[in-house]
Amino acid sequence: MAGARANGARRLLGAALAAQLGLSACGGGGGGGSSTAGSDSSGTATNHYALSATIKGLNASGLVLSVNGSSIPVSSGATSQMLANALASGAAYSVSIASQPTGETCSLSESTGTIASANGSVVVTCSSQAFKLGGSVDGLTGNGLLIANGSATLTVGPGAKSFNFPAPVAVGSPYEVTVRTQPLGQTCTLSGNVGTMPASDVTSIALACTSTMYTIGGSITGLNAAGLVLLDHGADATVIGADATTFTMHTAVAYGASYAVTVQSQPTGRVCTVSDGAGTVGPANVTGITIACLNNMTLLYSFAGYPSSGVNPYAGLVQADNGDLYGTSEIGGASNLGAVFAVDPSAGTESLVHSFVGNLTDGTYPYAPLTKDKAGNLYGTTETGGSYVQCSPAQVCETNYGSVFKINPTTGVETLLYSFKGNAGSYNDGAYPYAGLILASDGYLFGTTEQGGSAGNGTVYRVNPKSGAGVALHSFAGGTGDGANPYAGLVQASDGNLYGTTKQGGAAGNGTVFRINPATGAESIVYAFLGGSDGASPYAGLVQAKDGNLYGTTGAGGASGAGTVFKVDPGTGAESVVYAFAGGTGDGANPYAGVIQASDGNLYGTTISGGANGDGTVFRIDPSTGAESLVYVFAGAVNDGAEPYGGLIQATDGYLYGTTLKGGSSDAGTVFRITIQ
Repeated sequence: MAGARANGARRLLGAALAAQLGLSACGGGGGGGSSTAGSDSSGTATNHYALSATIKGLNASGLVLSVNGSSIPVSSGATSQMLANALASGAAYSVSIASQPTGETCSLSESTGTIASANGSVVVTCSSQAFKLGGSVDGLTGNGLLIANGSATLTVGPGAKSFNFPAPVAVGSPYEVTVRTQPLGQTCTLSGNVGTMPASDVTSIALACTSTMYTIGGSITGLNAAGLVLLDHGADATVIGADATTFTMHTAVAYGASYAVTVQSQPTGRVCTVSDGAGTVGPANVTGITIACLNNMTLLYSFAGYPSSGVNPYAGLVQADNGDLYGTSEIGGASNLGAVFAVDPSAGTESLVHSFVGNLTDGTYPYAPLTKDKAGNLYGTTETGGSYVQCSPAQVCETNYGSVFKINPTTGVETLLYSFKGNAGSYNDGAYPYAGLILASDGYLFGTTEQGGSAGNGTVYRVNPKSGAGVALHSFAGGTGDGANPYAGLVQASDGNLYGTTKQGGAAGNGTVFRINPATGAESIVYAFLGGSDGASPYAGLVQAKDGNLYGTTGAGGASGAGTVFKVDPGTGAESVVYAFAGGTGDGANPYAGVIQASDGNLYGTTISGGANGDGTVFRIDPSTGAESLVYVFAGAVNDGAEPYGGLIQATDGYLYGTTLKGGSSDAGTVFRITIQ
């Protein structure tokens, strides 16, 4: 009973307060009311007044005002709102915002006061909420990037990691950020760039920039053969077809990056040079590189034949101190017994330095190349001839075991240094030196004979270039335990030993690589050819390349039976085939000469047959990969050559020089020059 009385008392008190304030009971808009008369509890007359709100900028729903603790909702778009219509004069009021409208912020002015003698007014000012619009930037390095959101634009500089439009965007407004202008040399794309503005900052737009890629290329003239391969910075190998007039490298290059186009492999019979091949990529495809291809073989001299010149040079050349190229021809010369000739590499003119005459005062038929000493003298061998005479008891005399000679290239004076004696008596020094000589570090000349010696299978010999004294260091025994019949000369390797080849002998009878101690003559077999895929019959000598291995050729064997280029580790004797010739029209066959390592690091050599015309080739091999390409294919014509039995040299001018046995204007052989770069 007591609780009921208490609740009733509270309801009466609330009704009395509401009546005193005269609060509006509805949330609709309305103007301020006029004052009214009344009386208080004592009967004294009292005036009452209205309290209203003037509303500016309200465009959303959700605004709720609180008047002396009571909530009054305000409709979207309202410009005024009645808050109370019967406030007694002297009554206090306090207006606050209980809830903001969605996406807008409203504020009050004149929100508290006391009703005096007029209607009261509160001002409510609303404005839309706005937040930052932006995001992240990745990879921007170029200038000039302009992005936009509608009419609002923003320039983003290189290196920026984030962006924000200067003006905030109202809540509820749609946005779509686009790239108006791309930066120089880059392409930028946007993600998360379309939406409706929430009541918070937008930071999730992603701007990603990558460098624009441009192609690298240009024009080509004179390319009429296959085999041209271009590189950019040593990579991106691009094969260019025959007769191409333009080219484009496989891989495009980014703006601002560098390019450097070079020739990896030359086309067969041509040498191509690159102009304007290096630079920095600008905002466009590179099209200004030019490649000019020319014939890479120059016919320096065609031998005229006996008696005015040499005939049929089997051997290669050597460059003397005066810059001229010197060589030998097996026949020709004044007596048709062979000659030493000189060719001026710049003019292509030839002169006979010495014509061999035999008659026990000279050698005959020089088959091998010449070698040079520090004083500029040239040394060589003749296959037969010489001053030694061997007579039987019946007075049947034999000569012609060959000789070692010296030539002064300036005067042409020839000196017969040593004459071989074959198997005579205790000499056993050898016979028929088909190979040339080397001047070893001890100052002696060393070489091989194809026959003679104690077993008749050839020798390794030594000659003193000053006194002419000669001695056989080793006589080949032949059979399975030793080599036999060396056609090639020797090379002194970095370990001080001499290395060479025999075309026969060894475990399978297909030739060997052997080692000789130049001081003691001690000989050992480094490798014996099996005659199958590993090669057979090495007619040529060896060269020690920069990698320390010995490289040589076999005239037969290999995968196609057309010969090989092989390498041997001089320390372990391990042999491997670097390249096996395929023969036919597409490759060379039967290399009788060795290889040289040119200044570009590649190995170069010749084959006596194969190629499109069957007249031999000049080839190139990368020693690290075994990749082979034909540098030149001989045609056997008047303005060409055929059957290059001799090897190549690289002269001081950087060109390769060699000889052909046949071809040329008189079919007596040629001297040619090859441009390799």
